[in-house]
Amino acid sequence: MNISKKISLILSLLFLTFSTACVETVVVGTLATGAIVTREKNLTSTRDDMIISTQAGVSLMENGLKNVGNMVDVTVNEGRVLLTGIVRDSTKAKLASELVWKVQGVKEVIDEIQLRDGVKMKPKDFSIGFFDYIITSTIEAKMLINKKVSTYNYQITTVNKTVYILGVAGNSDEMDAVLSIASKTSGVKKVVNHIILVNDSRRHG
Repeated sequence: MNISKKISLILSLLFLTFSTACVETVVVGTLATGAIVTREKNLTSTRDDMIISTQAGVSLMENGLKNVGNMVDVTVNEGRVLLTGIVRDSTKAKLASELVWKVQGVKEVIDEIQLRDGVKMKPKDFSIGFFDYIITSTIEAKMLINKKVSTYNYQITTVNKTVYILGVAGNSDEMDAVLSIASKTSGVKKVVNHIILVNDSRRHG
């Protein structure tokens, strides 16, 4: 891509960022191969989600919930917070939920933290994490090429081959397509659906 095209792409991004009220602008790839796509999520909501994610992550870290023994991950979509990961006892999972509820702007906390009571991490657990990453990446790639799915409305998290999906579907057909892609992906043992439809009241609660 020559200089003039790069400048044109940057100007287009700036124009969309400051003139679009109903969609979020997303850049796919680098400036050399970049493309502009949009999704049904306003810029204010995106900013708020980033703030929630950051504040929740810091709080979890300060309370010992982001280490080798207790690792809790946060995924946020329009104020809905999905907690995933693995902890050693149920009190840790409860603490994680309580901490996230204290973050301003949180509308819902979905606790999907897996419990590994008293069991220490083993070397093979780290290899499982790698395969979880492959599963997530594969699902996202399949969604990207599926014309029925607005990929950027969804967030995929995989823990121990269980896939958690958070996001907003334009209609039930799109939701079914996303769930089908995930369930048919090699290595997936279970799919947990936390998708809501575009007209769901929780989006404005």
